[in-house]
Amino acid sequence: MKCVVLAGGFGDRLWPLSRKNFPKQFLTLDGGNSMFQDTITRNIPYCDGFYIVTNTAYQEIVEGQMKQFQGITYEILLEQEAMGTAPALYAVSRMLPKEEEMLITPADLFIHGEGYMYAIYKAKELSAQGKGVLFGTRAEEPRTIYGYIRYKGNEVVRFIEKPSQTLANRIFSDDDIYWNCGMLLCHNTFLRKEFKEHTPHLRKAVDRIHIEKAILEQSKELAVVPLRCKWCDISNFDTYESLAQEKQDRNVISAACENTSVINTTSHQLVVTNHLKNVYVINTNDAIYITDKSCEQDIKGIMALESTDKYNDFFDMSPMVYRPWGTREVISQEHGYRVRKLYVYAGKSLSKHSHSKRNENYSVVKGVLSVELADGVHEIHAGESINILPKTLHRIFNDTSEDVVAIEVDTGAEINEQDMIHLEEDMEKVVLPNIYRLEPAFKDYLWGGNRLVNLFHEDSPYDITAESWKLSAHKDGQSRIVGGEFDRVFFGDFLKEYGRKVCGWKNQSEDRFPILIKFIDATNPLSVQVHPFDDYAFVNENEFGKNEMWYIMDAEPGAYLYCGFSRDVSKEEIKTHIANQTITEVLNRVEVHTGDVVFIPAGTIHAIGEGLLICEIQQNSNSTYRVYDYERQDKDGKYRPLHIDKALDVLSVKKYQADAYGFETPVKEGGNTIQKLCLCKYFECTKYDVKEETMLYVDDASFASIVFLSGEAKITCQEETVCAKAGDSFFVSAGRKVLIVEGECEFIVTNI
Repeated sequence: MKCVVLAGGFGDRLWPLSRKNFPKQFLTLDGGNSMFQDTITRNIPYCDGFYIVTNTAYQEIVEGQMKQFQGITYEILLEQEAMGTAPALYAVSRMLPKEEEMLITPADLFIHGEGYMYAIYKAKELSAQGKGVLFGTRAEEPRTIYGYIRYKGNEVVRFIEKPSQTLANRIFSDDDIYWNCGMLLCHNTFLRKEFKEHTPHLRKAVDRIHIEKAILEQSKELAVVPLRCKWCDISNFDTYESLAQEKQDRNVISAACENTSVINTTSHQLVVTNHLKNVYVINTNDAIYITDKSCEQDIKGIMALESTDKYNDFFDMSPMVYRPWGTREVISQEHGYRVRKLYVYAGKSLSKHSHSKRNENYSVVKGVLSVELADGVHEIHAGESINILPKTLHRIFNDTSEDVVAIEVDTGAEINEQDMIHLEEDMEKVVLPNIYRLEPAFKDYLWGGNRLVNLFHEDSPYDITAESWKLSAHKDGQSRIVGGEFDRVFFGDFLKEYGRKVCGWKNQSEDRFPILIKFIDATNPLSVQVHPFDDYAFVNENEFGKNEMWYIMDAEPGAYLYCGFSRDVSKEEIKTHIANQTITEVLNRVEVHTGDVVFIPAGTIHAIGEGLLICEIQQNSNSTYRVYDYERQDKDGKYRPLHIDKALDVLSVKKYQADAYGFETPVKEGGNTIQKLCLCKYFECTKYDVKEETMLYVDDASFASIVFLSGEAKITCQEETVCAKAGDSFFVSAGRKVLIVEGECEFIVTNI
């Protein structure tokens, strides 16, 4: 099931808590997650992908707040202006398969309690019958803006959008009324049918229309399930105050006040109220709003009347700003100085820049901040600081796996963003090569041999070479660029500087490269192991999960591997087999031959047998949980560690069912043979067997990796020409270009 999160909205409804550039769904209720993040968290157990509909202005906020969900599959659909929910849902509907199940939800709901799970699964039952399923609450004062539902059994008798309370009481009785919670669960076939029947013009033009008017008020195929848990639509200060417990009483003193509420979001200001009645007081770092409770929404009119250059920043701009690399929050600012708090995300980097008139000082509170200056990189630890003078070219980045917190103090005659001398335009002018030859990193695991050295003349420093990491930006073993102006530069370091320019728009996170490619020489069998999926790996290992594909480059007679279980098993049975060292008795044994392809999804127990030479293409991860290692000892006489508890957390206990994962039969093109080996959401692999010249096409979406399995060739791209032989690896930057490959050879092209 896919979850469609509606994260548009207005920034003035809860001003000054929310702003035009920071609407209410991104606010936190208790100092922890925002309402948007809670929406994602709440639906992860039920949905295998997310479509987030938001305004272009909020893209960086969404991406910033999605950082904690790395490993969750999501796409962002951007609107230039607010067009209502119907056009956005129509666009999503056209993107998804007809039979896809969808949960559509706003991002500003508070939902808490076990009743949510019951409602979701009950709704799935009704949705399977072709219904569009609404969720209803019987709360006494729901304060909903989503309408009212009259029902009988599970069937909706009537849906009315936003009627008055008096009208609702006339139409409904207490026994057959739900207040609509704003969510819809349905199959895409329902949505497409209803759009076609009730709002056909959406196919030709985009209207400002909401889903209630477009479908729900007219549909005859609606059902409703009760949402028996705490629910609230955060639409005013009253509802926000009732839930934001942490903020209610922080630095607040009220004396002789009646029906007066104070929300103080700052930790450095005390708010004292005295003899007030029916008043809201909302205090933030940069603005205070005091109003009679009955007039709280008058702020919209006040903004319209007072909207001038003098006050626009207060009305529109939040002190907290999200950027792709992290966040900045203004703490204090006067003429001549500014103090900001910085969060720099793990692995993220600001671009190189300088300032013409201002001095910057960074004091690190938490983590290690790296600052690149002309004399090299300086690591600033917690409790340390660095000063950067005007006109000094610098780059700030976080090269660790933990977020960095720092305090930035700017001083000078001019402190604004116009003072920044950015090098992005100069970067765009930099002409980078199209093709980069890579030198591998090597691993000397005890099961390896010497075929990688003998067959491909690898310059390995080890007596035993088990793996050659042909394309790697992973910290455990980076490839190096060979030749040209980047000679001997680690591939990962190159990507930190130029990743946005060379990786393509599909690689949203240029600092965390998506794939890793290696050659494996299994002279002896590898351990029985399992790899985690993304959700588990990001929480426990701070990296991607590991789905992988094996292309069998060479197999000795009788060579085999294990892939999954031969039958359904229980975890208790697995524990017993591990303890008895008999785990292979329940594994699915597969005999393999040269040219075979095997895809190993994360969570699948597996092991490579002896006598195999493999090209492995995988997610950029080194997380492996061993469950059995044949009682082998390493060169120091120690048993390699097992990771049984983690393995049991992630492995699938069902009988292994092979899946093609995009594998296709070979296609002849002249004297050449082309075969799709794999197509999954993580990578796409195509094998070329070239007897005569062939052309490869690269576009703006993705880079391309080329790994040669056999033969010799010449690769030409524009004015660049490189020679290739078996074992060579090349990275080709994204961008519209044609590569011409000449010679008799075999190679695998990988992209995302």
